[in-house]
Amino acid sequence: MRVFYYIVLILIPCFVQGQSVSIEELWKQEEQAIAHLQHSLEIRLKKEQLRELKVNRIPVFYFDANLQRNLIVPTTPVPAIAFDPNATDGAIIPLKFATKWSSKAGVQVEWDVFDPRQSLEEERQSLNIRKAELEREQQQVDWRRGATLAYAAVVLATEQYALAQADSVTYWEILEVAKARYEEGRDNSFSYLIAQQEFERKRIKLHEAWAVLCDADLEMEKYMDLDSIKTLSSSVSDILSFIDPYQTDNLNLISLGLEMKNQELEKRMVKRSLYPSFKANAYLGEQYYSNQFRLDRGKEWYGSSYVSLSLRLPLSAFFTIEPTLKRVVAAYDISMLKLREETNNDRVRMQQRELKISTARSKLASLKVIVGLTEKAREQQHLIYKEGRLLLSDLNQSISQVNEAKRDEWQASYDLIRIILD
Repeated sequence: MRVFYYIVLILIPCFVQGQSVSIEELWKQEEQAIAHLQHSLEIRLKKEQLRELKVNRIPVFYFDANLQRNLIVPTTPVPAIAFDPNATDGAIIPLKFATKWSSKAGVQVEWDVFDPRQSLEEERQSLNIRKAELEREQQQVDWRRGATLAYAAVVLATEQYALAQADSVTYWEILEVAKARYEEGRDNSFSYLIAQQEFERKRIKLHEAWAVLCDADLEMEKYMDLDSIKTLSSSVSDILSFIDPYQTDNLNLISLGLEMKNQELEKRMVKRSLYPSFKANAYLGEQYYSNQFRLDRGKEWYGSSYVSLSLRLPLSAFFTIEPTLKRVVAAYDISMLKLREETNNDRVRMQQRELKISTARSKLASLKVIVGLTEKAREQQHLIYKEGRLLLSDLNQSISQVNEAKRDEWQASYDLIRIILD
């Protein structure tokens, strides 16, 4: 598996050749994530929708033409006296008011001269674009956090596995010493049995550490392709140095601000629903009427053109607007209170974050000192045990203290990374 190369990097780095990736290079991979591409396309879509709204302001020109064949010429009864003064009272005659063939061809122009909601719709679409950009920023924050924690987990799991390997090798030597003493009669069988049991425990820890490393490697695959990656070149201290200045804006606070703008915009749109709209419509062309299909006869084409202006005033809106306006104002007031609460909470969170980071850094520094002290104690205990002046149980305790101190240090490092990214 690929995680094998992480182990080799620590144990025998001179044999490792291949591509390495640092924490800085990992962050650059975010733009290739599927979620990032999806949000980028959504932003592009909303920008095109805004362009579509702006284009709709331009008058619409189109060519209009049709050809009609009346299978039955429409006929209607009319008073006969309208055409014959001598007709009897009440007499009617059938009148055909169409021909067998008719056609129409011309240019039509339609234009919304004034739509009171047009500019507000464009503002709303601009807000939708900003919301989409905000969602992409949130996705970027989440991705960077997850990817960095996964990267750190692989680095720490690698160190843990390396420690488990070193422990296994060290305890094999201890087991050989215990065996030699038992065979030479300088120690009882109980100590030798204890050494064998402890060695098996070390093997269990080795397998568990390998499983943790494999799991961390699989988690890392969520964020980048590891097929060509042989090493992770950034250590835990490198990760902490890189993310130390990292701080994101409160996106929830920005989102609430956008929501207030949207509700303010909706209030303006409700008021503008009382405004009149103004439209223009024009046509320039000709119409053809004949009982014969002869479109080439110019004398049977008749000019047809008009200009139409229409004004629309929504009278019923004057009676229905009040509850709608009150609803929008209430929603705006609620958002304002949420914004004030979030602003205060954000200030408190920032202070809490600084306190947590300071405490975590202090804890990590102390744990590093403890690790150094326990390692010195273990080395001394090991030498004394080889000289036969120390019980095996005391040596086991010193080894356990080193391992526990290192696990505490790794956990503190991981917690510090997580606090900075939160």
